[in-house]
Amino acid sequence: MVKKKRRTERNFLLVGRDTPFSYNEAYKSLRTNLKFLAMGKSCKKIILTSAIPAEGKSSVCINLATSLVEGGSRVLLVDADLRKPVLHRYLKLHRAQKGLTSLLSDGNMEETILKMDSGLHVLLSDAIPPNPAELLGSEQMKKLIDALTQSYDYIIFDTPPVSVVTDAAVLSQYADGVILVIRQNHATFEEVELAKKNLDTVHARILGAVLNDFDTKSADRESGYYYSYNYDYSNES
Repeated sequence: MVKKKRRTERNFLLVGRDTPFSYNEAYKSLRTNLKFLAMGKSCKKIILTSAIPAEGKSSVCINLATSLVEGGSRVLLVDADLRKPVLHRYLKLHRAQKGLTSLLSDGNMEETILKMDSGLHVLLSDAIPPNPAELLGSEQMKKLIDALTQSYDYIIFDTPPVSVVTDAAVLSQYADGVILVIRQNHATFEEVELAKKNLDTVHARILGAVLNDFDTKSADRESGYYYSYNYDYSNES
């Protein structure tokens, strides 16, 4: 049996005036859902991960963070992928000379946190450490997150796929919850199941899942549930 080739192209759309109405509304819905969750329990520090690479978590991170800023929140977007960071590419920024790894060493936030024109604050990844998982699970990381929490309404972490490496699972001990990004017709059921199992093993609070690159044209419109309960983003990272 020939296995279907997975799509790995990277198209990025940023929520705003020039993007489709349904695209913007999807992120507004996700933003609203997070605010409802926060009413019952703390939901400020949020990890986004996926089962495997190329499911769209980085673009979802950026757009969710941007949407939260548009809603009036103070938001910090953190590139916690210390293996293959990509946020600087999507945001059209130079790779940071000082970023998360440096901040964990010297603690100088003024030199490492960037402010975008949109009002979004960004902490990029800089030097690739030899021990990413250990660094993310360190006491220094906990202290940094505790300090950052005092200045932001939301901290969004972009992390590597949880079925591939343990980084997201390790970091989840310092987060309020995890969102799993699942790209339609990309990850297999078994891969998604393994991702959830890895998060359950460390008792991570799974807030929910985002169905990415959802093909609304092929969906059964009669039920009327697809727009209400799935998020149609139509791009990936």
